[in-house]
Amino acid sequence: MVKVMSIIIMIAVPPNRIYNNCMMNKTNKKKSPNRIKCQITGIERLSNKTYLANKGEKNGVTGNVWASFYVSKPAYKELVEYVSDFGFKSACEKYEIDNERLKKWLRYNGRGGFVKIAKKAEKEIAENVALAA
Repeated sequence: MVKVMSIIIMIAVPPNRIYNNCMMNKTNKKKSPNRIKCQITGIERLSNKTYLANKGEKNGVTGNVWASFYVSKPAYKELVEYVSDFGFKSACEKYEIDNERLKKWLRYNGRGGFVKIAKKAEKEIAENVALAA
């Protein structure tokens, strides 16, 4: 009796329908070009073209350039805390980046408070170099 029921079920669903359902699960989905990836944690999130363009324009760069320096909010808060506690040089060593990248992370993702600190740090470095010479 069990075999008869399974045959009836197979007859009720046409074979091409079964094939199409299997193919539907394996569609050629492309990743959205509007995904932005946190440079510190590596976590990705979806965005849209308008958001990226506006962020880029606000910072005087293209949306793609801004996205290449994107840092998520929790990672940014942790970065700001670390920089304010230990300084720029120590933060560059911890995250294994150069000074310019750190400034761009802070400038592009924050509200500009650290831009002043970055300029102050540059001034201190220049003074230290001048004193050492």
